[in-house]
Amino acid sequence: MEILIYITCFVVIAYIVYSVLRIKSKSPGDDILSSQITNLSERFAVIEEAAKQINSTQNTIDETFKNFQHMLDDKQERGAFAEQELEKLLRDRLPQKYLKFQETLSNGKRVDCLIDFGDHNSRIGVDSKFVLDNFKNFKNSTSDQDIKKYKKLFEIDVLKNVKKISDDYIISGETAPHAIMFVRSENVFKAIEESESNLIQKSRERNVLIVSPTYLWGLLNTLRVFLRDSDMSRKTQIFIKEIGLIGKDIERLADRTADIEKKFNLISDQFRNVKVSADKIQSRAEKLQQIENVEAEVEELEKK
Repeated sequence: MEILIYITCFVVIAYIVYSVLRIKSKSPGDDILSSQITNLSERFAVIEEAAKQINSTQNTIDETFKNFQHMLDDKQERGAFAEQELEKLLRDRLPQKYLKFQETLSNGKRVDCLIDFGDHNSRIGVDSKFVLDNFKNFKNSTSDQDIKKYKKLFEIDVLKNVKKISDDYIISGETAPHAIMFVRSENVFKAIEESESNLIQKSRERNVLIVSPTYLWGLLNTLRVFLRDSDMSRKTQIFIKEIGLIGKDIERLADRTADIEKKFNLISDQFRNVKVSADKIQSRAEKLQQIENVEAEVEELEKK
């Protein structure tokens, strides 16, 4: 970039000197050439300013790239970076209610995320691992001896992380019988997958599933469909159960209504019987009244 600026400045200055010499050799009234020189000087100033801005931008990009490289060289920084990527993927694919980040288990170990579906046997630990150092050495090696050496060290790093996840995040009666190891780099995951030492199979023997971002994305999509179907099935079962309970309530209501109807009919019969008895008593009372009236009339006639 600096060489380009120097060449541009040299060409412009040479052109200006050439133009000035031409002005001196011509008549003083040549305003057109003078105006062209002025315009050229202004354009040169604009070009110079733009070149400075480009140079400043380049310096910023270089500094950012250096900072990024420094972040990847620092184990703690790149570990935090991987954890953030893992969290982003999980939040994007699964409902928040199933996710517990930085969950501390009964053994005192803290997992990056615990996918909790409610049951102890369905609590899956997910932890990110950034196995990059020996992988870089393995890929950058040129001699067969170094390639073999760092490839072996890389495989040892992977299996150490697998063992740690298996020992720390698989607890009988508390978590699922398996856990997930998240590898942030697709290239690193590809090296694990293509390893002649069968790293994937060895990790499965320890009940640990190694996944890359792409692999995990697909797995989470499958879990999402399962959760949706499971939720629908659960709601359907609740609906069917409630319908059954309503049916039983209706049966009880019908039985109680029939019982009330029987009691009402019995009371009605008894009321009719009471009414009949009352009518008979009233009839007899009326007859007695009539007899009393007759006797009164006889006594009245006898007095006369």
